[in-house]
Amino acid sequence: MINPNPAKIESILNSSIQFAVPRYQREFTWGKSEALEFFEDLKSYTELETGGLFLGTLIFDISEERQKKIKVVDGQQRLTTILLLLIACRNLAKKSKAARIAQKIQEKITFEDPTTAESLGPRLIASESVKDVFEEISKYEWNGEFTPKIGNKHVKLQIRRIKPIYDYFYNEIKSFDKAKLSNFLKVIYESYVVRIDIQDEVEAFSIFERTNARGVDLEASDLLKNYLFSRGVEGLEEAWP
Repeated sequence: MINPNPAKIESILNSSIQFAVPRYQREFTWGKSEALEFFEDLKSYTELETGGLFLGTLIFDISEERQKKIKVVDGQQRLTTILLLLIACRNLAKKSKAARIAQKIQEKITFEDPTTAESLGPRLIASESVKDVFEEISKYEWNGEFTPKIGNKHVKLQIRRIKPIYDYFYNEIKSFDKAKLSNFLKVIYESYVVRIDIQDEVEAFSIFERTNARGVDLEASDLLKNYLFSRGVEGLEEAWP
C-alpha cells in the first residue's frame, strides 16, 4: 500500500536515519541550469508569507529502517542539490562569523557526536558518481577548496559534477547578511514534498523502472501523480510542476 504524506524538508533532514542512493540508481546528473531554476524558485518564496515551496515527490525504501538506513528510490537529484545548497549556506555562515547558524546547518548535513560535535558521517550517502567529494565537502571543517585527490583517489570527474552547482549557489548567496541568510534558510526548511515510503525492495525496483522508462527523468510517474491527486493532497493541484 502506497501512503503519500506531506513532509517538510526540515523534518526529513532532522531524521535520525541516514539516506542512501542505492547502486541501481542513475548518476547525479543535475547541473547549473537545474540549480539555477531550483534557486530562483526558492528565492521567489523569500518575499511571501504563505506556505513553503512544493518540491515534488520523494520515494523512500524503508525496508532497512531498523538498520538506520533508508534508500532513495526517487528524488536523489533534489535531495543532493538541497544539501549542496545547505553546504554553501553553512560556509557563508562560517565566513560571516555566524558560528551558531553554521552549526545548526551542519546538523542537517551530517550526523554528529553529541559529546564532541564531531561528524559521524553525511546524512546522505550520495550517488557513486559524486560520493567521495560530497562526503568531503559535507564536513564542517571543509574550507571551500576542491582538491583533485581525496586520500589516494582521484576525484576530478566528481568535482566536475558538484563544483559548478556549489559555486553557483555560493555566488548567489555570498552577499546575504545574517538576517537574509536566516530568512532564506527558513524558506528551504519549510519547503515540502509528498513523501512515499515503501517497504519492499521488489516494489522499489518496480517503481524505479517505471519512473525511468524510455529515458523519462527520475520524477514521479504519471501513475503516482494520478494517485496523489486521487488522495486529495492539499495544495497539490496548484503546486505540481
